[in-house]
Amino acid sequence: MTIACLLVPSLALACELARRPALIGQPVVLTDEAGLRVADATREAATRGVRAGQTLREAAGYCPTLTALAPRPARVARALERLAAALGVVSPLVETPAASSAGIGVDALYADLRGTDALFPHPGDLERAVLGALNLTPALCSPGRSSGPGGAGSRGALPRVPALAARPAPPLAARAAPSASSAPAPLPLGSEERPDERAEHGGGVSASAPRLGIADRRFTAFAAARSTEPGTALRVHADDAAVFLARLPAEWLPLSDEATAHLRLLGLHTLGAFAALPRHAIEAQFGREGGGAWLAARGEDPAPVRADVPAGERVLEHAQSQPPLVSREAVSGVVEQLLGRALRHPRARRRFVRSLRLRAVTEDDRLWERVHTMKEPTGDRVRLWLAIRPLLEYADYPGPIAELELELSGLTTESGRQNGLFTERARRREQLDEMVRHLKLRYGQSPVARVVDVEPWSRVPERRHALMDYEP
Repeated sequence: MTIACLLVPSLALACELARRPALIGQPVVLTDEAGLRVADATREAATRGVRAGQTLREAAGYCPTLTALAPRPARVARALERLAAALGVVSPLVETPAASSAGIGVDALYADLRGTDALFPHPGDLERAVLGALNLTPALCSPGRSSGPGGAGSRGALPRVPALAARPAPPLAARAAPSASSAPAPLPLGSEERPDERAEHGGGVSASAPRLGIADRRFTAFAAARSTEPGTALRVHADDAAVFLARLPAEWLPLSDEATAHLRLLGLHTLGAFAALPRHAIEAQFGREGGGAWLAARGEDPAPVRADVPAGERVLEHAQSQPPLVSREAVSGVVEQLLGRALRHPRARRRFVRSLRLRAVTEDDRLWERVHTMKEPTGDRVRLWLAIRPLLEYADYPGPIAELELELSGLTTESGRQNGLFTERARRREQLDEMVRHLKLRYGQSPVARVVDVEPWSRVPERRHALMDYEP
């Protein structure tokens, strides 16, 4: 099994700096969603003692010239989509981190490369395909959105960008030995400059350019991507994985912060020192998580690539609004239109939906996202809308909504059901429950009550039973 890892350290911070080039090289921190603590920091801020988890007051005490930026998850989501499109050039099995939790620290995208040997038979072909796709991909953190084959306002699968055979290939590392690249490197995050324009200006490789690592195991591919220079690729062969990993810091292990601090107290600073200990001793200290980290440090990580839902098994509809929407009624109306368009899509016809996702982007690129899994697959528009409507009514949007997106996923192949012969009573109960749910959504409370026993032995009739709201 071969796995590719595409990595951009501090993706959220890189997206913000791409929008503010004047802050590059300055002490800058990214705050958490509440705006009270440091979530990430640049190297210049870290050298002055600023660390993640500190309050902004503490960070300002270490560095009075510190600049604090608020996170914009929508920009991170767009960057992840374009990075996934670059990996989609070489494999349809791509794992992308959730947009709501990605961008802080070190996040990576993974691709399962099984069965691609015939497509990329020569050394370096696969690396050239991915890096070439990154050169052709629009700026990763640009504010614009691309519309898919569904026309204006709708987006389907991200387009597959063909590899450029004529583009000069960067010298690739062999046997875990990285080398410098003389070919055009991927564009930095958020840069609007095209490769030919950058060549005219003589620009170099940005520190926010993606890094590519390829190995037989997931963690080894991650370590290879994190070890190489921005805009370059590094392939680690299975025979050299243990030697390559031995010199790397133990902080890279897939362990919690508490476990990593425990390793420092024990004097285990490298993966080689960690892997030299017996597995039973590691599991006695760190449990099952430690056992998995021990295998990863030895180049034997068994974790697979958990691929996202294929584009052919989901329907994506997108709408933009100018001016932004400020009322819940307007948002509900747009989402209802998106639902109708999604159900009319050829992929969704005569098929049932298992899960749906709602995403709203504010005018300042803040993100609101909800995922709902249906209790049972359905293709009925009314039942799907009954599942969506509560999400919208109780939503706490971070600001006026400029973009709305609805995704239907988990499409099944069944278009109907065969009922049993003796299901009349169960069907009546299901219809009653469905009607009560509908009335509750309409009036805000359940209009149906049920009788429950409280004190059946009481002599006072009013104490024997009570009425409670019927909750199906």
